[in-house]
Amino acid sequence: MTGRSPLVRAAELCYSAGTAILAPFFAMFIRLRSRTPYGTRWRELLGYVPETDYGSPVWFHTVSVGESMGAKPLIMEFRKTHPDIPVLVTTTTATGAAVYDGVRNMVTHLYAPLDSPLAVKRFLNRVNPRLYVTMETELWPVLLGELKKRGIPALVMNARLSDRSRDRYLRAGKLFPEAIGDRISRFICQTPADLANFAKLGIPDSRLAVSGSIKFDITPDTRAFEEGRALRKRLSERRTPEGSPPEESLDREPLFLTVASTHRGEDPLALEMFREIRKTVPSLVLVLVPRHPERFQEVWDLIGESGFRGMRRSQLENELQDPSFALPEVILGDSMQELYLYFGMADLTLMGGSLIDIGGHNPLEPAALGVPVVTGPFIRNFRKIFQEMAAKKASRVIPCETLARDLADLLRDPEELKKLGLAAREFIDENRGALQKTLEEINRILDAGAAGAEDSRQPSLS
Repeated sequence: MTGRSPLVRAAELCYSAGTAILAPFFAMFIRLRSRTPYGTRWRELLGYVPETDYGSPVWFHTVSVGESMGAKPLIMEFRKTHPDIPVLVTTTTATGAAVYDGVRNMVTHLYAPLDSPLAVKRFLNRVNPRLYVTMETELWPVLLGELKKRGIPALVMNARLSDRSRDRYLRAGKLFPEAIGDRISRFICQTPADLANFAKLGIPDSRLAVSGSIKFDITPDTRAFEEGRALRKRLSERRTPEGSPPEESLDREPLFLTVASTHRGEDPLALEMFREIRKTVPSLVLVLVPRHPERFQEVWDLIGESGFRGMRRSQLENELQDPSFALPEVILGDSMQELYLYFGMADLTLMGGSLIDIGGHNPLEPAALGVPVVTGPFIRNFRKIFQEMAAKKASRVIPCETLARDLADLLRDPEELKKLGLAAREFIDENRGALQKTLEEINRILDAGAAGAEDSRQPSLS
């Protein structure tokens, strides 16, 4: 494509002007009001990153926790196969940043600049990446335009585009192909359907490829998972206070239901669902894990108001030392980077973000470890994955009105739980491979860039 239409240029001008004006105020709002712990690094949002030699890195942008965990295995594999190329990762949230805490000796982490002209230019002037790789739908016009001006290729991995989004972009005329599509060197799509939707927006076949979803190539944290299994065993052994009479003992081993990554509005629903399930599964323990740490106290207060006997994960080790310890009815998952531990505790996992219209959360992490995983009905962000899993009997999508009853039926059927977990793990294994395909595409762009640079250094024959 050459040039841009007047309407697209006008839209870009308005967008750039608006973001230039609003970016400083937004950054200041984050500094003063947000409970997200950016600390002193909030200035990175405006492009004020540390003045150091970044070595012309490959820049991976992974937004928040889900994207960061999905991309981390690929980033680590790239680092292993290209030890001479520096790697920069950016996120927009502190929880996403925490995913890389254990590998800061291998990658540099910064917060991504806001999509404002000054912030983007300031960031690129200091970092000077050789390639930009972003995840899924993170397509920012100002950033992509500035990358294009500087001749820095941009690649979208795990790219997805729903029919609904495609139709919305089509109604916008040339806006997507000119402001976004023309500035992307390669779209590495999750599925042929995603590729077809990008093609309908005018993206040429030469810049489209299908890899599958990179999220299937996850490397589960098996150590944390086994810690969860061990913690569950310790809790089961101490399920009644020491010295209690036999009649107070539970008739059977306790069962654990992990409700993972809940959002505001879901926790009361989860607690009421739990109350209903315990009518037929009285040995059930609820492990309630809010997605955002700033909500830990809020959810703890809800547990107290519900009348259930609760306990914080952060206090559990100390409580277990007490001879009078009694197994709580609800455990609050108030710790960071321990999601695999909570999966390890679970007989069954219910993914949050699906009890109200948040869009659902990725079920592949528990599935990769053979943990039975189900969801509520609001799954627009992961609809295809859940539908494919359901077709393979590797998960279930359950309406809210029957959720308590269906979960109770599952929890009373250990054989069905076992089948569900085995099918989930098989589903993951069958779909692996996107990581290697994506690496090949990244290498192809890097090789083309290196060849172009070499050609530019050759003496002219004219």
